[in-house]
Amino acid sequence: MADSSITVGYQILVFSAGLSFLAGFLINAFIVAVNISEWKKGRPMSTADKVITSLGISRMVFQVSCLLNIIWDIYFYRLRSLFIVSVIFLESTSVYSSIWLSTLLSVVFCLKISTLHNAFFLRLKIFVLNRVSCLITGSVIVSSSNILIVYSMANFAISNNSTRGTYNNLFLGLSISANIFLIVGPFLIYFISSVLLIIHLYRHMSQMRSERNTTSHLDIYHKTIKFTEFSLLCSTVYMLIEQTYPYFYDVFGLLGCYFFWQIFPTLHSIYLIYVTTKLRIQVSNMVHKLRRRCGDPKASVETVFQ
Repeated sequence: MADSSITVGYQILVFSAGLSFLAGFLINAFIVAVNISEWKKGRPMSTADKVITSLGISRMVFQVSCLLNIIWDIYFYRLRSLFIVSVIFLESTSVYSSIWLSTLLSVVFCLKISTLHNAFFLRLKIFVLNRVSCLITGSVIVSSSNILIVYSMANFAISNNSTRGTYNNLFLGLSISANIFLIVGPFLIYFISSVLLIIHLYRHMSQMRSERNTTSHLDIYHKTIKFTEFSLLCSTVYMLIEQTYPYFYDVFGLLGCYFFWQIFPTLHSIYLIYVTTKLRIQVSNMVHKLRRRCGDPKASVETVFQ
């Protein structure tokens, strides 16, 4: 009886986690679909929209690969195939790509909003904003290349038992350098750009208060500061879970670890929809259409007879 209750509870947990993955996937798919549809209509896509779209795709790949990994761990754990290796590779690549793209988004916001007139800042602004597409592609290529090198070294070290110590030391050094490059470096850039943006916004708000401007103009600055702080919090937790993955795996298992790992990017995507006017309008239109179809009898009758 106890075993059956545990089984039922575990199935409920699996179902709940699956729903959370599906919700996160649909939220990011909505962001990507709106931006791509606007681009197909001939409207220019801003630098921030390009990064947001790429970040949404990266998060979609992450959530799908995590879900496939959970299904494999529950039902096909005895099978070792190229499929699961590819899934793990996509998962790791999407993780580090998301970190780099989140950092790039923070830098883009900082460069676009800040009004510093330093020569280095102006050159950096021109370089980044004019080469966003190249930086997005480079983030994905760098992430996938580092993961491929680390995985290749791991397999090579395990297969060569005679010189295992040497290769393990080389693999450890390579893993540390890759970890610094893919985690510590982006996080420092992310943190610095976010702090600089918050400081700049607070200074500008204080100047506006001294000039006795209306408080309605300050609402945009408050929203931007809150979004920057929330984004930094989500990215910090996301990176900490990635760094302490074995601990989370031992405590919560694979299912719980993935659940906590993907919930913060999903919350960030929801907040991103809220603060982006274009995305928020699309959500309002969808809700309005849904209410008309569900709540207006006349609209329902017309729908049936069309």
